[in-house]
Amino acid sequence: MSNLGKIRTVSKTFRGLCTLSLVALPLGTVLFWAGFNALPQTMSAPFLINVTTPTLGWEARAMACAASMLPVGALCYGFVCLRRLFGLYMEGRIFSPANVACYRRLGRSLLFWAAAQFLGGPLLTLALTSANPPGQHMITIGVGSGELTALFLGGVVLLVSWVMDEGRRLEEDQLLTI
Repeated sequence: MSNLGKIRTVSKTFRGLCTLSLVALPLGTVLFWAGFNALPQTMSAPFLINVTTPTLGWEARAMACAASMLPVGALCYGFVCLRRLFGLYMEGRIFSPANVACYRRLGRSLLFWAAAQFLGGPLLTLALTSANPPGQHMITIGVGSGELTALFLGGVVLLVSWVMDEGRRLEEDQLLTI
């Protein structure tokens, strides 16, 4: 099997994984918050640090689910970009303008994910403490290694897309030169 044939085969597998992730991430998030009160304490305890009641009402769980969907939405956008990119690889298109556009969108999706994580954290803590008595609602703001890694990788992927686009243009110029 040629290298292009191998790329097509592996791309088909990864495209399928991206499709699965597009379904599993939002569905898993909804199921997690819908069944939150039935989870073992080892799974729910990290979320209940500043919560005064051991169970969450449906309103708090719905708000927590909505807050969690911000980063999930950004991740899903990234999986859509990857799915499109792997589709192009399956067609044998490696250095086309469409590939460059996919890389650009992927880089942006990583930046969106970092921003969504940053915004989703405070919204999640506010949702989880919404049933607390007055004066005991909380908002926590933090930047962790996940957000910083996503920002860095987003920048790297954007740079790679820029370099790929420049290489593609140089190749086009060379093909047109007689």
